[in-house]
Amino acid sequence: MVAHLKHILILSLLVGAGQLAPTALADMDMEDVSALSIEGSIDVAPEFQKYLSRSDRLIIKLFHPKDGIEMDAKYSIVRTFKLPLNFRISPYILMDGSTRHDKYTVEVFTDKDQDVLRIKSGELFGTTSDTLQLGSRDVSLLLNQIRK
Repeated sequence: MVAHLKHILILSLLVGAGQLAPTALADMDMEDVSALSIEGSIDVAPEFQKYLSRSDRLIIKLFHPKDGIEMDAKYSIVRTFKLPLNFRISPYILMDGSTRHDKYTVEVFTDKDQDVLRIKSGELFGTTSDTLQLGSRDVSLLLNQIRK
C-alpha cells in the first residue's frame, strides 16, 4: 500500500510538471493513472495564431470551482511548446491516494511576461465549458479568447 501511494505521488508530481517518467509509469497500473488525471489536446483558433510568440509560455491550470472560488488550483508550466499539444494533468494527491474533489475545471493560457498572475496584452485563453470528472479523456481546449 505504501509503495502504491509513493508511485501515485511521484506520478502526480511528474504529470503536473508536464513530464512523464517511463519508469514511474512502468510500475503503475494504467487504470490508476487514468482515474487520477484529465487528458486531451490544446490548440489555437486560426484567427488567434498571430498572437503566439516563441517566447510565450503555456500554462495549464486545474482547479475545482466552489462558490466562485478556485479550490486546490494547480499550474503546469510548459516553457516551449508547439500546438496542437497533448496534455495530461492531475490534481494534488492526498496521502491516502485520493483527491480532494472528483470534478475539476481545466484552463489554458499563454504567458508573455513570466508572471502567471499578471495579464499582458496579447495573452490567449481557453477553458473547458464545464467541470470534468477525473478520468476524462479526449478533452479539447482551444485558445480562442484574449485573456482579460
